[in-house]
Amino acid sequence: MSIENNQLADRVIIAFKNILSDDVKAHISDKEFHELNLIVREALSQQVSQTVEAVDDLSRQLRSKIDHQDIGL
Repeated sequence: MSIENNQLADRVIIAFKNILSDDVKAHISDKEFHELNLIVREALSQQVSQTVEAVDDLSRQLRSKIDHQDIGL
Protein backbone atom coordinates (compact mmCIF):
# COMPACT_ATOMS: atom_id res chain seq x y z
CA MET A 1 0.00 0.00 0.00
CA SER A 2 1.16 3.51 -0.67
CA ILE A 3 2.69 5.82 1.88
CA GLU A 4 -0.28 8.17 1.40
CA ASN A 5 -2.71 5.41 2.39
CA ASN A 6 -0.63 4.54 5.44
CA GLN A 7 -0.63 8.19 6.46
CA LEU A 8 -4.38 8.39 5.88
CA ALA A 9 -4.92 5.35 8.10
CA ASP A 10 -2.77 6.97 10.78
CA ARG A 11 -4.84 10.17 10.56
CA VAL A 12 -8.07 8.15 10.86
CA ILE A 13 -6.83 6.54 14.07
CA ILE A 14 -5.70 9.89 15.47
CA ALA A 15 -9.10 11.43 14.65
CA PHE A 16 -10.82 8.46 16.28
CA LYS A 17 -8.71 8.82 19.41
CA ASN A 18 -9.52 12.53 19.55
CA ILE A 19 -13.26 11.88 19.77
CA LEU A 20 -12.88 9.36 22.59
CA SER A 21 -12.97 10.44 26.20
CA ASP A 22 -9.90 9.84 28.32
CA ASP A 23 -11.84 7.21 30.26
CA VAL A 24 -12.65 5.28 27.08
CA LYS A 25 -9.07 5.61 25.77
CA ALA A 26 -7.82 4.16 29.05
CA HIS A 27 -9.67 0.92 28.23
CA ILE A 28 -8.20 0.57 24.73
CA SER A 29 -4.63 -0.64 24.49
CA ASP A 30 -2.01 0.52 22.03
CA LYS A 31 -2.14 -2.97 20.54
CA GLU A 32 -5.88 -2.58 19.89
CA PHE A 33 -5.35 0.82 18.28
CA HIS A 34 -2.63 -0.76 16.15
CA GLU A 35 -5.02 -3.55 15.12
CA LEU A 36 -7.62 -0.92 14.21
CA ASN A 37 -4.99 0.85 12.12
CA LEU A 38 -4.30 -2.41 10.27
CA ILE A 39 -8.02 -2.87 9.63
CA VAL A 40 -8.26 0.65 8.19
CA ARG A 41 -5.18 0.05 6.03
CA GLU A 42 -6.65 -3.19 4.69
CA ALA A 43 -9.95 -1.47 3.90
CA LEU A 44 -8.10 1.28 2.04
CA SER A 45 -6.05 -1.30 0.16
CA GLN A 46 -9.16 -3.21 -0.88
CA GLN A 47 -10.85 0.00 -2.04
CA VAL A 48 -7.81 1.00 -4.08
CA SER A 49 -7.69 -2.47 -5.65
CA GLN A 50 -11.37 -2.28 -6.59
CA THR A 51 -10.85 1.16 -8.09
CA VAL A 52 -7.86 -0.04 -10.10
CA GLU A 53 -9.90 -2.96 -11.43
CA ALA A 54 -12.76 -0.63 -12.40
CA VAL A 55 -10.40 1.73 -14.22
CA ASP A 56 -8.73 -1.22 -15.94
CA ASP A 57 -12.10 -2.60 -17.07
CA LEU A 58 -13.15 0.80 -18.38
CA SER A 59 -9.84 1.15 -20.22
CA ARG A 60 -10.36 -2.24 -21.88
CA GLN A 61 -13.90 -1.30 -22.88
CA LEU A 62 -12.75 1.97 -24.42
CA ARG A 63 -9.93 0.26 -26.31
CA SER A 64 -12.37 -2.34 -27.58
CA LYS A 65 -14.66 0.35 -28.96
CA ILE A 66 -11.75 2.11 -30.65
CA ASP A 67 -10.44 -1.11 -32.18
CA HIS A 68 -13.84 -2.10 -33.59
CA GLN A 69 -15.21 1.24 -34.64
CA ASP A 70 -16.77 1.07 -38.12
CA ILE A 71 -16.31 4.37 -39.92
CA GLY A 72 -18.47 3.25 -42.85
CA LEU A 73 -15.98 3.83 -45.68
